[in-house]
Amino acid sequence: MNRFANRICSFALVLLVAAIAGGQGPTEAKPRPKPVKPVDPRKVQRAIDAGAKYLLSQIGKDGVCKSEYAKSNPRFGGKTMLCIYALAAAGVDYHKTPAMKRAIKWAMAAELNGTYAVALRAAALAAIKGDLAHKQLRKDARWLMKAPSSSGAYTYTSAGGTAISEHDNSNAHFATMGVAAAAASGVEIPQTYWKLIERYWLAQQQPDGGWGYCTRMRDGKPFANTYGSMTAAGVATLLACFDQLNQKHIIRCDTVPHHQAHSRAMKWLDSQFSIKQNPRKGQEYYYFWLFSLQRVGLLTGRKYIGGVDWYAAGARQLLRRQRDDGSWGYGDRVERTAFGLLFLARGAAPILVSKVRYPGKWNPRPRDAAHLAGWLSYSYECPLGWSVIDIDSDLAGWDDGRILYLSGAGPVVLTDKQIDRLRRFVMRGGIILSESACNNGDFTVDMHKIYQRLFPRYRLKRLDKNHPVYNLEFKDTAPGGLLGVSNGIRPLAIHAPRDFSLAMELGISKSRRANFNLMANLYLMLTEKGSRPPGIQQDWPDEPKWSDTHKPRATIRLARLKYKGFWNPEPLATEWLAGHLGQTQNIRLIVSKPLAIEALNAKQWPVAQITGAKAFTLSAKQIGVLKKYLADGGTLMVDAAGSNNDFATSWVKIMPQFGQARLIPPNSPIYTKGPYNITKVRYRRQLAKRMLPSERNRPRLQAVYVKGRPTLIFSVEDLAAGIIGYPLLDLAGYHPDDAKRIMTNILCHAAKIKPPAKTKPPAK
Repeated sequence: MNRFANRICSFALVLLVAAIAGGQGPTEAKPRPKPVKPVDPRKVQRAIDAGAKYLLSQIGKDGVCKSEYAKSNPRFGGKTMLCIYALAAAGVDYHKTPAMKRAIKWAMAAELNGTYAVALRAAALAAIKGDLAHKQLRKDARWLMKAPSSSGAYTYTSAGGTAISEHDNSNAHFATMGVAAAAASGVEIPQTYWKLIERYWLAQQQPDGGWGYCTRMRDGKPFANTYGSMTAAGVATLLACFDQLNQKHIIRCDTVPHHQAHSRAMKWLDSQFSIKQNPRKGQEYYYFWLFSLQRVGLLTGRKYIGGVDWYAAGARQLLRRQRDDGSWGYGDRVERTAFGLLFLARGAAPILVSKVRYPGKWNPRPRDAAHLAGWLSYSYECPLGWSVIDIDSDLAGWDDGRILYLSGAGPVVLTDKQIDRLRRFVMRGGIILSESACNNGDFTVDMHKIYQRLFPRYRLKRLDKNHPVYNLEFKDTAPGGLLGVSNGIRPLAIHAPRDFSLAMELGISKSRRANFNLMANLYLMLTEKGSRPPGIQQDWPDEPKWSDTHKPRATIRLARLKYKGFWNPEPLATEWLAGHLGQTQNIRLIVSKPLAIEALNAKQWPVAQITGAKAFTLSAKQIGVLKKYLADGGTLMVDAAGSNNDFATSWVKIMPQFGQARLIPPNSPIYTKGPYNITKVRYRRQLAKRMLPSERNRPRLQAVYVKGRPTLIFSVEDLAAGIIGYPLLDLAGYHPDDAKRIMTNILCHAAKIKPPAKTKPPAK
């Protein structure tokens, strides 16, 4: 199977609707998120592959699903269309898959007369794309727009705009989903259609905020039994209408009218949420519930619904329930399997952009992040997602994405606690991207103040015209005049005083191409040209809670040395090391508070570290203290963070005062007798290109030896940034995995700690 799952389907999906949540759009209750163990992506991919294999096995030689509805049934064709839709979501390349190619060929020629089948064909064709598909997609969209009754209701067949006595919300949901897919693919849909559909769904909503299959009269009033899958379907449908009907407000950054119906519906989902069953329906329509749930989660950018990580919890349920043949459910399992596959494949896309919800006008352009992630997914054949992060949340996926996106169309004032959350995100390897929607001056002024509070040691200044964000792959970029904050190794934040979210909101076009080019350059810069995952640190290791019942097998005491200069470019690198050593080696790392060189003592701190990313000098007194420290048995590690040339040059001038440095030989115990047997290493892409082939796998640590002991260890190639693990195209140094292995071995060797019998692989 194609591991770039969702490459086209993801683009179609995120263009369907956008997040309308808080700020200028609907708001909803926010239950406190609960910690949840992430699901193993390898197991998910195996389940996706197995589910896709099962669906392919159900496609006959004529291209029709073997258990397809009879031609007399208005749902005829629906199962085959659903198979195509799910297979596209799973990343199956129909050009290389005969069964899927047969199904698409049949779908293009099939005469369908039912709402369910026509709607699913529209969704499937929007996912696979192509000129012929687009032609049929326009026809299906026209059919679906003519099919509702005069009140906006749908049933199994076309009502043709007349009044009907029987209708259901399931067909209504699929119909609108198909029309939205067509709209996302460029088919023009009149506003009158969206107004009709919105009016119908508002009338169908029950007093508790939910929706049922259909309404009946009770005591002279319309009544329906509300349940989970139909309520989620109602939310997705209302979002589509809301988005289409408020484009003028969105484009102008006006205040969008509050959508009370959406808020009530999300409150219903939060309060009734269950992942083990369809709320208020039990196991009935369970897989349709999961399908509807993932639509709501992805369209709103919410990682948590009902306080639960809906994707992780749902994926675990599907992994448990999948049959040996890859299917889900019982009896005729095609539709259940397709819904399960759609849930797994669509929700698995890694997060690139996390949009921050803060008090104020945080969401003037609700579709900007969705469109950006979708276009990048399509352009670079890599599934990418987006999410909404509440700035007051402690758990809601802060480490999921690489870019923390703050947009604003008015003043923004943040508390110290909120500032601390933003700072910690950046120090863990992320970057903040801020933008003044509608060129709002108040937002830019306030962001200047926020950046001063976030990074008091660094200045926000205009990016050079040769910066990679302007030139990396595309030269035609907009907007210009970007400002940035850097720690000397990497960009910490980029601010756009001029609006770019309008282009993201409206989608790609010739006139807006330069804005998308800028975002493409940023994506490529932050992911080493797409070769690395977008998340900043999916598995940041927390240090174990040591106690009498959980004791470390050894302890290392490390001093972080400060000097006059840029001594602390990556403050959380030692925190990562402490967690890594605790989890993989059962070793406790005690790190000092920033310690002046003059206060260094070998008995108290047997290992010490100096790092930096700018030129510096040491006084004669400091050099004397370090010499005594080494003579007393201490070990000093020196690291040019980010492979900074100015720092390395400064240290090369200082180092001869401690002795003659030489390369550590490949058979040194530092490489061969530590927790990891380091016979080969990898360097980051840009550095490896500049190295001789014979040097690309050799570690290049230098050391000053005293009586055979390496007392001072120096790395010209970056270790500090590698420990944090973020990808960055222009960063030179060791590959993050090898930076972690090298640092682990150095610390254990300096502290004379022998490796355990078995060693876990390094965290990635």
